[in-house]
Amino acid sequence: MFTMEQFWSLVRTLLQTAGAALVTRGYMDDGSMQITVGALMTLITTGYSLYIRRKAGLVATAAALPEVAKIVTTPEIAAKVEAASVTTRG
Repeated sequence: MFTMEQFWSLVRTLLQTAGAALVTRGYMDDGSMQITVGALMTLITTGYSLYIRRKAGLVATAAALPEVAKIVTTPEIAAKVEAASVTTRG
């Protein structure tokens, strides 16, 4: 499986490859391609960061750590996280 660093590196490489193809075919110049790829990476990673840092995302990230044996949370958040270590009070 990919680590997050490997995944984002792959996304960046795919965007650069697509941009290079557009430059080669004359649809955009090199400077425009660099700006476009940079802007897309910024928007994509910002969106992902906001998504993963929501409450359920933080609980899911913590539950995935091998050092975490149990997380006690509200029923609403526990319902959104598919991990055996996430439970509710009671």
